[in-house]
Amino acid sequence: MSSSNENDGDNASNEAEAEIDSTIIHTWIFEPATSDMNTKSLTDAGVETIANHKYKSGHYTFMDNLLNPIWTALTELLPMWLAPNMVTFLGAMHCALAYSVTWYHSPNFDTPLPDWVILLSGYCTIAYYTFDCMDGKQARRTGQSSPLGQLFDHGFDCICNLSHVSTQAGYLMLGGSPWFFAMQGSLFYAFFMAQWEEYYTGELPHAMGNFGVTEVNYGLGCFAIFNSFIDREKLWTTLMGDLIPGAISSHLPSAILGMELRHFGVSGWLCTSSILVIGSFYRVLNHESVTAHNNRFSAVSKLATPFLIAVAPFWLPDHIIQNETRHLSVCMGLLMSFLTKKMICFSMAKQSYASIQMEAFPYWAVIILIKTDYSNSALFNDTIAKVLLGGLCLWYAYRLVDWANKAINQICERLDINCFTIKEKPKKE
Repeated sequence: MSSSNENDGDNASNEAEAEIDSTIIHTWIFEPATSDMNTKSLTDAGVETIANHKYKSGHYTFMDNLLNPIWTALTELLPMWLAPNMVTFLGAMHCALAYSVTWYHSPNFDTPLPDWVILLSGYCTIAYYTFDCMDGKQARRTGQSSPLGQLFDHGFDCICNLSHVSTQAGYLMLGGSPWFFAMQGSLFYAFFMAQWEEYYTGELPHAMGNFGVTEVNYGLGCFAIFNSFIDREKLWTTLMGDLIPGAISSHLPSAILGMELRHFGVSGWLCTSSILVIGSFYRVLNHESVTAHNNRFSAVSKLATPFLIAVAPFWLPDHIIQNETRHLSVCMGLLMSFLTKKMICFSMAKQSYASIQMEAFPYWAVIILIKTDYSNSALFNDTIAKVLLGGLCLWYAYRLVDWANKAINQICERLDINCFTIKEKPKKE
């Protein structure tokens, strides 16, 4: 009898906790309805939880502490009427500029980019991250700190990954090869897993020791600038066997010696991202909140959808990969950005995130349709495949903007703030 009462007490405790934190509730497909017609992005309870959310800063690296006075001084130059989210937006527009210019000059990432384009892209990467480090300071300076700022900041971080991929793939000329999708897929998947870790642990990993996002972003920018001054095609297409001294190369497998330097570099990134993924996986599965609620299987199941999105391009015929690298990149990037943004919001709102995300089904359907058609009947030609992928890009751009706009409006209404301007407080009589 006492055992039954204890179990009833445990169940009641779990149910009470779930009312506050729905991340412990597993759902396969259908997430809690946000309204009668499910027209909102967040539930009312989720918006209330976001309104009471307190930001927890991550670990600061040596470079963070070194550059912090510079970021503070730059923030002091901003006008007091400039909203913090507008600072974030200005940074993101640098990424949009870099992406647009690289797209114009190398639509499929397989033609050499002008030196000035790579120089511009490197500058834009540095400017983007500098603004990213200034928005929070501007929020505190103007008394406008809010949970919306964190959502806005991290949401743009995800989308801006497309620009980072475009810059690196542009000067490496990775377009038309599986190496491109290995690089992009691993980057977006690792980024998703960082948000997935925060969803379960409440902590967003920013760094490992003295190496973190600051070092990565500024490193990418400086490396792009460096590449604008060298003979990139000659360097990056050099075989590893021609670079490694004979005394060392004699002990290495031919698979490595026969790799081009650019492919070896991508392999290094894949190893790095694998370490990041394994680290997140380990920390989540051993976190007290996950083990206490026996949520390990639920947590792992949420990784299936983004993983299948990342590997889906490898199912396509070679000539589709070669000719439609850009469209596939945009499709994957926007879809992964949408799901990651949703994970960020649900993490702060303490809402239950479904393991199987229905948003991915149109993406998978188009890829499977193209794959099976070219394998069997070949009713499609390359133009129809391009139209299907282009339409998919437009659809996911619409879904991302529409969902984000609804979420922003819900949060702004609850907090009584504007997104891009500082709302004047009523004057006391």
